[in-house]
Amino acid sequence: MSGTYAPVRQALGREGFGRKGFGRKGFGMSGQSRKTPRAAMTIDIAAPVNEHDVLAYCLQRSPDLAEGGARLRTYEGFSSAGAALNRALDESEADVVVLVHQDVYLPRGFLDRLCASLARLAAIDPHWAVVGAIGIDAHSVLHGRTWSSGLKRLIGDVVDRPAQIESLDELMLVVRRASGVRFDEGLPGFHLYGTDIVQLAKAKGLKSYVVDAPVIHHSRPVVDLSGGYFSAYSYMQRKWREVLPVPNLICPIQPSGLKLRWLNLRIRVKYRGRKQRVDPTGDPVAIAQRLGLEDAA
Repeated sequence: MSGTYAPVRQALGREGFGRKGFGRKGFGMSGQSRKTPRAAMTIDIAAPVNEHDVLAYCLQRSPDLAEGGARLRTYEGFSSAGAALNRALDESEADVVVLVHQDVYLPRGFLDRLCASLARLAAIDPHWAVVGAIGIDAHSVLHGRTWSSGLKRLIGDVVDRPAQIESLDELMLVVRRASGVRFDEGLPGFHLYGTDIVQLAKAKGLKSYVVDAPVIHHSRPVVDLSGGYFSAYSYMQRKWREVLPVPNLICPIQPSGLKLRWLNLRIRVKYRGRKQRVDPTGDPVAIAQRLGLEDAA
């Protein structure tokens, strides 16, 4: 995308911060680590950032952050998601770190719901490693729910109890720091690290889950999987070749890349070869309200 994120121009009536890329390292935080009586745990929230206008329109409007109830750490200047997210884990002293995309809005009451879900999970598996909002299990069954502005629909359904999975969507990953899991900084770019971290935890004998923690992913539609996604996919093929296939929400990681190439062809035909991703429509706060995801203030 060139220029400024369109929803910000419309809502704030200004040019915003523009597109900065990952050319410089930066760090910011506000609020305190959140400790809830219900779950008796501390929580930090962290996000890799390359578009401050998107951050301002989505994640920073989340009530838990905007009202100072939780700390947000932002990370810029990293060449891979693994490097940024490991830095977030290293700099946190909280029990749990929520690693979230800059274009995600956390509905009002999100942290209370998450803590309640994590408390239920701890009663089942106190040694859990990673949790997400939406993921896929060993039988390629989808678990969890989230709104996708890129797809213009609610994906998934309510999770009644924690569901063990093999892959998580990267839009939100919740890491229990005591598990000791770390992201692979050699995985190029910013794709497939949700699948990789689950597999890394599994290799350590730890399980990962989806819990009911719906969010608004105010994303742009995917118009092409070439480039960075293909590079990450190839890396994962080599790294996990002994256990392939590995389930993934977009395309299972298999020894052959033919299925991914066929999927990418279909996507490019659908969007008529467009390279530029269009901005999403709507207001993430209004979407959360319409879906009934916002607790009363």
